[in-house]
Amino acid sequence: MAVFNYGSYARAFELGVSNPNMTKVARALFEPIFNLDGVFNRAGNPYTMNSTMAKAWYNHDTDIPENVKNAAGRQDLIESIGDYFAAEILDVVTNQNQESQMYSAMLRLIRNSDLQQDQRAELLSMYEDGDKAEFLGRAFLYAVVADNTKTDPDQVEEPVDEDIRKFKDLIKRDHPKPKAIKPPKEIQDHEIGYVKELYRVYHQLSGEEYARPEDLNGQPRLRRNFDRQRKDYYLAETIHRELRDTYRIDEEDGFDLLKDEVLEGISETVDRPYGTGFDRMTAVMERASSLPLSNNLQDRTLDWVGPGEKKGVCHMLVNDKEMSWMEGFDDADTAV
Repeated sequence: MAVFNYGSYARAFELGVSNPNMTKVARALFEPIFNLDGVFNRAGNPYTMNSTMAKAWYNHDTDIPENVKNAAGRQDLIESIGDYFAAEILDVVTNQNQESQMYSAMLRLIRNSDLQQDQRAELLSMYEDGDKAEFLGRAFLYAVVADNTKTDPDQVEEPVDEDIRKFKDLIKRDHPKPKAIKPPKEIQDHEIGYVKELYRVYHQLSGEEYARPEDLNGQPRLRRNFDRQRKDYYLAETIHRELRDTYRIDEEDGFDLLKDEVLEGISETVDRPYGTGFDRMTAVMERASSLPLSNNLQDRTLDWVGPGEKKGVCHMLVNDKEMSWMEGFDDADTAV
């Protein structure tokens, strides 16, 4: 009898997702629960799905918190889950060309699962009636409340395909880590966003206005910091360009996945209170440099991503307006 919980549900569900990313999938699935009033983590803050949490739940390493399980049983959520899955999951997350695999796996899991007989019958009836959004949504809620640390005793990990491993090793051998691009003397158009943000950070510290790199020459410590930040940015930009040129067109999302994982890994550090924007940037860079990447992402990026590249990605996230060093500070604020 198969175990039915979030980990097993997620494995069936991801078959319907193109290039599945366990964190993105988990974030989309748990959003209606995390958005409910009164659902907070141990720190008293709303839950934020990150890569560590998503991986632990996917791999059955930890159980889902009790307050999240309780929220999954709220009547208002039960009544609205079908509408959410129709609008935010089937129309956004899943791929219609792959949904048949997902439904086949999900039905097989439910039929052979440890769900109560009436629960299995209820879910199968929803599917047979054509209400696929309600079927997936209600199955998800049943999965959340189950013990997520249980695994199927008959489940055997599939052995690593030796041919695939050799192919990956061959790709990495033929594509050694590229030589880093040296930051050009002039600021390039694609740098303007994060460079302006650095000028704001430095202005808060010194009270001086900065519009060009040369304006920092009177502040040697800030100039060294600025040059180091540009060096890290170009480490990331080197990887970005090389992956674009190395991969086929349909595999170009590797760098976007890198940005997603870095953002997920630093989000809590970014959101902490700080005395200055410089303090926030320093703390985030320290966190980013030590951030572990998933094995799948390391393969996609050919093991080219080191501490400097991850710090450089942070500046790209500033360019993308995914975060700001100065959030919460008025432009006129200066540190004493």
